[in-house]
Amino acid sequence: MHDYSVIIPVFRGEKTLGRLFSLCKTAFESLDSTFELIFVLDNRNDEAWDVIKSLKEENPGIVKGIALSRNFGQHNAIICGIKYAEGNFLITMDEDLQQSPGDIPLLIAKQKEGNFDVVYGDFQTQENKFYRNITSKFMKNLLRFGIPGLNYHYSTFRLIKGSIAKSLLTMNNSYTFLDGFLSWVTKDTAYVIVKNHKSEAGGSSYSLKKLIDHSLNIFFTFSKLPIRLISITSFILFIVSISYSLFILLRKLIYNDLITGFASLTVIIGFGFGFTMLGISLLGEYLYRINLKTTNRPNYFEREII
Repeated sequence: MHDYSVIIPVFRGEKTLGRLFSLCKTAFESLDSTFELIFVLDNRNDEAWDVIKSLKEENPGIVKGIALSRNFGQHNAIICGIKYAEGNFLITMDEDLQQSPGDIPLLIAKQKEGNFDVVYGDFQTQENKFYRNITSKFMKNLLRFGIPGLNYHYSTFRLIKGSIAKSLLTMNNSYTFLDGFLSWVTKDTAYVIVKNHKSEAGGSSYSLKKLIDHSLNIFFTFSKLPIRLISITSFILFIVSISYSLFILLRKLIYNDLITGFASLTVIIGFGFGFTMLGISLLGEYLYRINLKTTNRPNYFEREII
């Protein structure tokens, strides 16, 4: 059993893992705490896997390595790491040194301050491309509205109590969003401000398409807002349509000076048909995810463990 388990999903990593290990070791030695590093290779990257195996050979009591059979996504890789973690507390962070291991003591100090279940490292500045900063901020604001229980300061740099982290292993959803899971399990969260450094791994592995797909999956899986919006809109249109129809009927009965025109009929049918189709498309998104869940397929598959 260790005091802390650091889980690091690896996509590239061959250039940064050695330094990342050294910085983590320095941070925990300053805290006089025991730790382990769990590297989860989320890509068929032989160079990165060779680095992990080398670190394991040099530090057999500290390093663990799990290679997944293919790319299953960062959050699934972390869930896999949680399965093998033995620490009282778990820390998750990226491989590219944008998040500094030197800030780990800040997370630990904050956790001890209020005995929080989860502590996030929030970044005042973002060392990413312009579109990444814009999309990230937009998505955070959207999720803040769509998933009220989600901590607005969420990031991939987090400290989680071991018991809370292990409870995530029981989650079986159509899409894995670690912070969405955590928002279901606990509200006892906090954050500290940390610095976001420039990536040393040659840019993010998330393309714009991946970011959009990730955002849509989160929103449709963890938020009831889309279906609630279409429900409210449909109800308002129903009231408007009924009211307009009654107005035309009464006008016809009382004054007999109006004939329901083609334009009015077209507007009613057009709006009704359009929102019906939009509703069907949204329901289709939910049904697709229900189908994924009923297949009960695993979120990841381990190829090799050291």
